[in-house]
Amino acid sequence: MDWLNLISTGCKHATVIAIAIMTVEVSASTAGTLKFRGDAYDLSTGKFVYSENHSEFYKEGKHAYSRVSYRDAAGKEFASKIITFLPNRTQPTYELRDVRDGYVEGIRREAGGTVYYARRKADEPMKEKRIQTPAPAVFDGGFDYFVRENFNEICAGTNKSFFFAVPIELDYFRFRVARQESGDVCRMNLELDNVLLRQIVRPIKLWYETKTGRLKKYEGISNINGPDGKSLKVRVVFTYPEK
Repeated sequence: MDWLNLISTGCKHATVIAIAIMTVEVSASTAGTLKFRGDAYDLSTGKFVYSENHSEFYKEGKHAYSRVSYRDAAGKEFASKIITFLPNRTQPTYELRDVRDGYVEGIRREAGGTVYYARRKADEPMKEKRIQTPAPAVFDGGFDYFVRENFNEICAGTNKSFFFAVPIELDYFRFRVARQESGDVCRMNLELDNVLLRQIVRPIKLWYETKTGRLKKYEGISNINGPDGKSLKVRVVFTYPEK
């Protein structure tokens, strides 16, 4: 894989941080389960391609873990992910599995360290590597908490950079979040933190509701592949339960 494909792969898997877990505000006294959904549409045709069905589980008012079920147009689950947010919500451990081809990626902690692991297909061996990600480090759905912790600054126009884990490459890449416009909706781009590479790799576009801090819409390359094995380019629209 050449350097450009490697960076593109990093950008593809960064979509996980944008669409995997977008958390609804829950009061500290809340316990139980919260569910919401994201519907993904092909950017070119507008056709529905899959849904993300999120279930968040809370313990003593804190987001303990989530399960995400990816389902096709017929409602059949083809991939799933478990994300554990305690004790570090910006660096959760997680595992994503796609039953169609046996794709697996994840991060676990053992002996005080962090291990990235992944395989592309069921007939390939699992590869893994112990990695110390530089600060500020963000893993998978921890991106949403990174945005929340820096939301006011980002929406005021301050760019925020971080190192994002990419287990499929057993590596990490430096990204940034940059505001594009503000108002009732704060629109921001998730992009590589390199001025030259930003001219080559398109950003991921995110629309957050300013009042609630919730992600409303996402546009860009997906971490989910189509029937041809290539990454889908999608628009994901999120719906949340009424408070």
